[in-house]
Amino acid sequence: MSVRSVASFLRASSGRLALGALLGLLLFAAETAWLLKAGVVGVDIPLDGPYAALAAAVRPLLPGVILRVAAVYAIAGGLLGLAAAVMARAWTRRSGWVSWAVLVPHWGALLLFWAWDRALARPALFDDLPAVRPVLAWLVDHGEPWQARAAAGAWVAVHLAVLSVRGARALRRRVRSGGPE
Repeated sequence: MSVRSVASFLRASSGRLALGALLGLLLFAAETAWLLKAGVVGVDIPLDGPYAALAAAVRPLLPGVILRVAAVYAIAGGLLGLAAAVMARAWTRRSGWVSWAVLVPHWGALLLFWAWDRALARPALFDDLPAVRPVLAWLVDHGEPWQARAAAGAWVAVHLAVLSVRGARALRRRVRSGGPE
């Protein structure tokens, strides 16, 4: 692999990583706004008596905690963006807006597979989201942990199969044309 191809790969990957990180931060902001709007987070509790001392001790720590959670969302979003870029490559070779438009639904699908797996493993993580309680209840009652992983594995396998067929075709074309192997 030449230096030029490595540089172009890193340039292309950095854009996908940045898009994934941005989508992760947007998800964090949307989830935070949704939780605050729904009032399920104890923001409006009275801070009298013993709660005043607790609030005084916790309040200076909140910005750091929120920043760390946002960083985790950004990192996870970026990694999902890289994985989604590889899978989106199975369906388009074009660059520009077409590849970005294909990447975003793949990012969302990977996020849903991950959330499905985590919801089955730890339902309490999603318990404070009122809109997903019926879905969560159905998943916990009827779902098994292997189902989310099997669905994600099948989805990834389809993408890898398409990528391998495309790669084999490209290799055959290169060999026929007498190009470098």
